[in-house]
Amino acid sequence: MINGYTTVSSLLESLNVTEEEFELHKELIEECRENERNIIEYSSLTRQNIEKISFALSGMYQMMTALTEASNHLFTETERLSLRMMPADMFYRE
Repeated sequence: MINGYTTVSSLLESLNVTEEEFELHKELIEECRENERNIIEYSSLTRQNIEKISFALSGMYQMMTALTEASNHLFTETERLSLRMMPADMFYRE
């Protein structure tokens, strides 16, 4: 967006381009319009890809959270089992 103009056409209208000026710069104007179409298309694709990445990252986060919880549970259970397997004479008594 250049100075409030959102399209090549709106910019041309605001400049009151004459038919003669239009013909003189026709190739440049058409190239700008093609670039404008490409920008719109690529912006849409970029937004879609960002949404897909966001969804994938959200899923990965949930999986990592579940793995962390499972890992913590395994650690706790391993410590318990280790204490149960320890011979009685290894415990400190006052």
